[in-house]
Amino acid sequence: MKGAIISFSQKGFLLSARVEAVLAERGYEVQRAVKCRALAHSIEEPLSEWTGRNFAVQDVLIFVGAASIAVRAIAPYLRSKAEDPAVLVMDELGKHCIPILSGHMGGANELAVFLGRYLMADPVITTATDLNEKWAVDVFAVKNQLHMEDLKKAKSISARLLAGEEILLAAEEDCTVEGEIPPEVKICTVCELKNSPDILVGVHRYSRWKDALYLVPRKVVLGMGCRKGTEVSKIREAAKHLLCQNGISESAVAAVASIDLKAGEEGLLTYCRQEGLEFQVYSAGELKQAEGIFSSSEFVARSVGVDNVCERSAVLASGGRLIAGKQARDGVTAAAAVADWRVIFE
Repeated sequence: MKGAIISFSQKGFLLSARVEAVLAERGYEVQRAVKCRALAHSIEEPLSEWTGRNFAVQDVLIFVGAASIAVRAIAPYLRSKAEDPAVLVMDELGKHCIPILSGHMGGANELAVFLGRYLMADPVITTATDLNEKWAVDVFAVKNQLHMEDLKKAKSISARLLAGEEILLAAEEDCTVEGEIPPEVKICTVCELKNSPDILVGVHRYSRWKDALYLVPRKVVLGMGCRKGTEVSKIREAAKHLLCQNGISESAVAAVASIDLKAGEEGLLTYCRQEGLEFQVYSAGELKQAEGIFSSSEFVARSVGVDNVCERSAVLASGGRLIAGKQARDGVTAAAAVADWRVIFE
């Protein structure tokens, strides 16, 4: 995690040093700046430029000064709840710590409470679900590393919870649910569903439940093989076709796996780089140790030393089970497996 702090006075600069120390203990890499003519080490860079540069790359920005300074500074750079960093304001005496942006998804509320505890500051939390002690779906998604596919639906669910309604959350069978479930949330498995859920937690999409808010864990591994020199476009199309045919969300994919003979295959490497996916390879001997029932090819066995690459590599890399068997398309073979996973209610 990365953060940047800026202050505007001598007292603010001294407080920012304490904030930096607390964040560093939590594992943050912190940059600290001051913009004050009375201080020799004041930065020359305009505040708007400093803010824009750091807004794009940091996980958290902290302004030690008036809240209005921070509001005006960040306004031109706001994008969305899913992209914006956490932004907090502290007064120069350290009496108050105010999250003003990305309180839930960016973690600003939680960080304000953390800083308040260690710096003896009052965290000023203004989000409605926190004030009313209601379960927050966006916080749940962030803490469980779930991709939230529709922010408008999340907002609607929060409004219903604040109005006192109960919501139905369905989880796929691979998911283990832990923790204390809030009284306003009813839980069931996908197999138990009779009506459309409000929230569906899983790696699949279901055409009959289009109105649900999907929370997607990145727990799917694509096992892939291809002819030497296969273009990245064909690899991408094969992956998309496999996912579409099996109703698997693209957001669920975390990695691609193959045999070590493909470790330098440019098409696979480029696809993983462009999609932000890990690439894992295994020897033929390791692939043979994968547990499960797999399709078998004598030709593949003679060529690479193991009867199946895509299914075996997907299962081996995920540590889970096969959810999409081998499909061949334009010289590319693909399969998908999912790891066991869990969500925790806090």
